[in-house]
Amino acid sequence: MFVLLNTSSNNGQGLLKWEESRPELERRFLGRDYDLVTDLATPKSRFRGRLVRGDKVVVAAGGDGTVNYLLNRVMELRAEDRRDVVLGAIGIGSSNDFHKPFSPARRLNRNVAFRLDASRAFRHNVGEAEFVDAKGRHARRFFIINASLGVTAAANFAFNAGGRIIDWLKPRWVLGAIYYTALKTIFTARNVPGRLVIDDREELQTDITNLGVVINPHFSGNLSYDFDGFERGDCFGVALGEGMGFAERLRTLAALANGRFSGLPKTRTWRARRVDIYPQAPTPLELDGEVVLAREIHVRLRQNAVKVCA
Repeated sequence: MFVLLNTSSNNGQGLLKWEESRPELERRFLGRDYDLVTDLATPKSRFRGRLVRGDKVVVAAGGDGTVNYLLNRVMELRAEDRRDVVLGAIGIGSSNDFHKPFSPARRLNRNVAFRLDASRAFRHNVGEAEFVDAKGRHARRFFIINASLGVTAAANFAFNAGGRIIDWLKPRWVLGAIYYTALKTIFTARNVPGRLVIDDREELQTDITNLGVVINPHFSGNLSYDFDGFERGDCFGVALGEGMGFAERLRTLAALANGRFSGLPKTRTWRARRVDIYPQAPTPLELDGEVVLAREIHVRLRQNAVKVCA
């Protein structure tokens, strides 16, 4: 087993959470014979080498971005090399959406969420996003929680970039930092003109306020869509909010904070295996909380692609 520890997660508080939780983690799950990696800049070839050599349980200790980083290293392996690799996680980040819905049975005494039961690992769906980046290069990334474009992606970009108020709030009140960023983005982000194609069966030209391609319905603190079951299903959930002004965005945010989305004004939902997105200009694309500038975006389902700890 090896553990990838992101010491910068949660605005630097992740390291403190790790140190506080480590004795219990070692006693209950990790033992003493595990390899701790703290450098996310470690060459990809070293990660591949570890996985191919037999480190089959790999644990992301950090936030959703750390989970996403390790997921992408696993997905870069050949199918036969990743067949028995199991992805686990210790939630010491800001939002920890990968662990939601939170369960008391999957929390340490220090209130840290975990997914570390490799004996009950199951096959989990993964999303694959191919796109053209801001420099005109073709790229491919994977996600395991959700992908988004529009307000959520812009808010994640602002949250990651930080600033005086956000940086002050993060170590004191993470949810407050999330809501501050969300409200600021609601008032400043423009709708994204673009074309959507859903499963090659429906095409529409629209102004995207927010588009979510969902495996786990939870995102950005306590927000969630009102559909579920895509971790092991045969499709994504797709949630579109379009052409919304400030008041409509605020009402939608309030509804999402209460787990409601379907049927709201200026929204549409689908179940789909593929979504093609053509924004008129490069725009933020969020994948498990990590943001890139992208255009010509093609998202498809990779069903049962990776084993995940319960």
